[in-house]
Amino acid sequence: MRRISESTSVAAGTIAILLFTIISKGMGFFREMLVANYFGTSGNLDAVFIAMTPATTLSGIIAGALAAIFMPIYHSIRNSDQERSRRYTGTVLLTGSLIFLSMGLILLAIPDLIIKLFAPGFSEETIAYAARKLRYLSIYPLIGGLENLLGTVLKANRRFIQFGISQLIFNVVAIPVIFFTAPFLSEGSYILAWIIGNGLTVMLYAFQSRDLFTFKIDRGTRIVETIYLALPLILSGSLSVINGMVDKAFVSLLPPGRVSSLQYAHTLLGLITFTVSAFQTTAYTELSEYVVAGDRYKIRERLRKTVTSSLNIALPLAVWVISMAEPLVRFIYQRGEFDADSTRLVSTALIGYGALIVLSPVSHTCSSYFIASKKVRLITWISLMSIGLNAMFDWIFLGPLEHAGIAASTSAVIFIATVVKNVLISREGMNFMPYAKIGFLVSSGIGLWLLVFALRYFVPNLVWLIVGNVLFIAFFAYSARSELKAVISKLKGLNRTHHTDYPHEE
Repeated sequence: MRRISESTSVAAGTIAILLFTIISKGMGFFREMLVANYFGTSGNLDAVFIAMTPATTLSGIIAGALAAIFMPIYHSIRNSDQERSRRYTGTVLLTGSLIFLSMGLILLAIPDLIIKLFAPGFSEETIAYAARKLRYLSIYPLIGGLENLLGTVLKANRRFIQFGISQLIFNVVAIPVIFFTAPFLSEGSYILAWIIGNGLTVMLYAFQSRDLFTFKIDRGTRIVETIYLALPLILSGSLSVINGMVDKAFVSLLPPGRVSSLQYAHTLLGLITFTVSAFQTTAYTELSEYVVAGDRYKIRERLRKTVTSSLNIALPLAVWVISMAEPLVRFIYQRGEFDADSTRLVSTALIGYGALIVLSPVSHTCSSYFIASKKVRLITWISLMSIGLNAMFDWIFLGPLEHAGIAASTSAVIFIATVVKNVLISREGMNFMPYAKIGFLVSSGIGLWLLVFALRYFVPNLVWLIVGNVLFIAFFAYSARSELKAVISKLKGLNRTHHTDYPHEE
């Protein structure tokens, strides 16, 4: 049997994660279709999604902050002492576990108060229902937090293939759990699937990384430095939770079904943009290594390549999603309890979120530079600015656009934050943004959108769908031609290597 490589390049790692993610996202589409068929956009599903928000978001903030800071510190330790890096990893895992357990106890103790903070517009009956679900989710901070940290340990060691394989387990488990338990547990089956699926993923991550950590703790593990640097990121992440709370406070004032509509749209967005996410996952590992080495040229080139490739893939996808939102949502979701009105609600939210497809990877790349460079306080100040802007945009957009206005508000805030981050990085002499490429892609995308929009009024709907999608596929193939060629070339190279190294393998 062929042994999985211990170290993988960014290109090969991206392809590995991409291939496994394609399989996982395909199952994810089926999972979401199953949820839509059983539950539609009901008030009870709103309550479940609200209950999941503090359990998943709060643990994600702390785990994400620890994981982001872990990467550059781990690389600096590993360069000089491999055994010490194993002790450092074990210390981070133990410290994180204690924090996540404490969070779970808080969720278990005061669920009603937490639900009221996240959805003040809910009725008392809905709040009580959501609070019961939150108690069940009190174990999730530990599961989700360790999943994030252990996944980062694999990525820090370029074990992208192991990371990608482990991700598959969630949907493999979640789909049958929902299918078999929904008739008995109703919306609670979604929570059960989330806990079991992610719990097994954590176990597989731990198995794949078992040689990379030890729980032998000493005074030289740099855990104090890790927590100190993570605190501004935790604070900035907590500020983003305030944005989410403000969003949900506004949405909870609207009729039932709006919270779940936003959740469906946001989940669908993640399923569509997995190609960009795969590249971002591997690029940060290399960026961290260059920052630790102090190589400014390679840092700038890594930033430029990451942003350019992300835009080549993301911008055509954004134009396609905005143009085809309604037929896309109808095709994926509209069946069972998910009716035409649900399609309308989710598709308008998806359009509001559309700009995030382009903005999120660019913003993430900028933040990655600050984190790898340990300049984390800047992110906190930008988050503070975003809170005021988010509340203002929510108030402005909610009236005319309802829940879609909340989605559009999120896009507007991310756009402004991305511009600010880019300006700050440029002042350090890191001019990496491909403005000519951005101008060309944006103008081409707008022109194509106008053409497809006008075409809808002159041809039958089926013809419009076929012609419109063919045009978008052509636009994507042209925009991402370099990335597609690189993927094809790498796959051919891996295939040749396989046959050369293992000519007689059965």
